Amino acid sequence: MPRNFRNTSVSSTEVVLMWASPSPVIINMYTISYRRVGGCTEAPSGTDSTSMTSITISGLEENIIYEFTLTATNDGGTSSPATHTITTLSAGKIPTIQITIMS
Repeated sequence: MPRNFRNTSVSSTEVVLMWASPSPVIINMYTISYRRVGGCTEAPSGTDSTSMTSITISGLEENIIYEFTLTATNDGGTSSPATHTITTLSAGKIPTIQITIMS
């Protein structure tokens, strides 16, 4: 099973997920599935695959709880799933930085 499954950033429509490989095992592919938690079960939901240990999922809806499930696949089969739940931000809560240039 992939280790330390977490998000490194989240916005109103996008999340960046990272994890650690279950070393010393060689992994052929990671599969990430996601769905809305509770309420309406309509899109956006989906599945994506990567050989990397991070992925950006975009096209999400703001202020929604999503559950992400990650599995690793190699020649021996597919791992048990790792799960992570994230709430996307509402557009009004996105952190902003104000820069003032003094002359």
